Amino acid sequence: MKTAPIQIAGWISLLLLVTLALVGCQTEKVTPDVAATVAAGIQATATAQAHVQATVDAAIKATATAQAVAAPKVAATPTSAPVAAAPTATKPPASPAPVAAAPTVAVNYTTLTEEELAALIDKAVTEALTASNAATTTTASYTADGTITAQEAAAMTKAVLTAQTEIAEAQSAITAYYDLYAELATEAVNTLKLIEQDLNSVSTSMNAMAQSLAQINTTLAQGLTLAQSTVTQLQATATKASQVAQQAQTKVKTWSTTVQADLTKRANAALAVAPNATPTDLRGTVQSVNTYLDTVKGALGDNKISQKDLQAISQAGANASAGLKQFGGTQGQQLADTINGMTKQLARGEAPKAKGNLGALEQSAKSLPALPSGGGVQPPLPPRK
Repeated sequence: MKTAPIQIAGWISLLLLVTLALVGCQTEKVTPDVAATVAAGIQATATAQAHVQATVDAAIKATATAQAVAAPKVAATPTSAPVAAAPTATKPPASPAPVAAAPTVAVNYTTLTEEELAALIDKAVTEALTASNAATTTTASYTADGTITAQEAAAMTKAVLTAQTEIAEAQSAITAYYDLYAELATEAVNTLKLIEQDLNSVSTSMNAMAQSLAQINTTLAQGLTLAQSTVTQLQATATKASQVAQQAQTKVKTWSTTVQADLTKRANAALAVAPNATPTDLRGTVQSVNTYLDTVKGALGDNKISQKDLQAISQAGANASAGLKQFGGTQGQQLADTINGMTKQLARGEAPKAKGNLGALEQSAKSLPALPSGGGVQPPLPPRK
C-alpha cells in the first residue's frame, strides 16, 4: 500500500516547518531538543500508521466476508481459471441439501396375479423413467452455464438418488416376473427384456452421475474450482440417460397389451386340451377329479406354475371335466365348470385366486356319490323265498 510513506513524509515536513517557525520567532537563542521533537514526531507517525493499518485490515476482512457471501463459487486453487459466476436467473431454485429417499415396503410378489404384477411393473418402470428424466432435466438446467454451485450439486444428487431408488424397485418387480412366469409368458417376457435393457442402461447412467456428483460435492466442499471436463462429462452422461429413457417409454406403452394378449392365448390353449383318459363311469370320474386336485396342489407348492405344471393341470382338468359332464348330472356339470375356471385361472397366472378357490372345489368333489360302475344303476334284489 502507498498510504504509509505519504503520511510519514507529511509528518516530517510539518515537523520541520514548526521547528523553523519557533526559531524565527524567538529573540533569544534557544537550543531546541531536536531529538525529543523528532522522537515525538516519529511516535505520532507510528501511532497514526497503526490506526490506518487497522482500518485497512478491517476493510479487507469485511470485503472478504462480503465476497464469500455474495459469491459462493471461489477459486481456491492457484490457476488462471476465472472465478465462477453466481447462478443465472434462468435456473430454478436449488434444494439446500440432498434428502435420502424413504425406504420402500417389501412386496411379496407371490400374492399378486400375473396381471397385477404386470400392472405393477408398468407403474414402477414409468415412475423410474419419470424420475430419471427429472434427474437429467435438473442436471441439464444447472450445468447449462458450465458451472455448478454447492446447492445445485445437492439438488442434482437428490434427483439422481430418487431415480436410483425408483429404478431398483422396477428391477425388483421385473426379476420377480421372470422368476414366476418366464416359462409361460413367452411374448410378454420378450417385450419385458427390451424394456429391461433400456432400464439397465439408464441405471448405469444414474450410477455414473451419482459418482460424478459425489466427487463434485467433495471438490466444492474443499473450496476448489471444478474442472470444466467434470461438468462436461456429467452433461454427457445425463444426455445419454435421457435419450435411452425416451426409447424405454415407447416400449412400455406396448407392455400391457402384450401381457393381455399372452394371458388370453395361454388360457384358450389350456382349455382346448382334449381328454386322453376319459372316465368310463362315475367312480372313475371321482378318481379323475381327485387326480386333478392333487395335480393342482402339487403345482402350487412352490407358488408358481411352470409350463410342465400347466400342461399336467390342463390334461387332468380335461379328463375330469369329460367324466363329470357324462356321469355327474347337474352337480357334475357345475363341478366341471369350476374345474375349467380354475384351469383358466392358473393359465392366466392367477395362482393366488386359484388357491382361494381350491378348498371349495375339494368340498364339492367330496359331495360326489361314489356309485359302483354302471351309471349308478343298482342291480335288482333276488326274489324272496
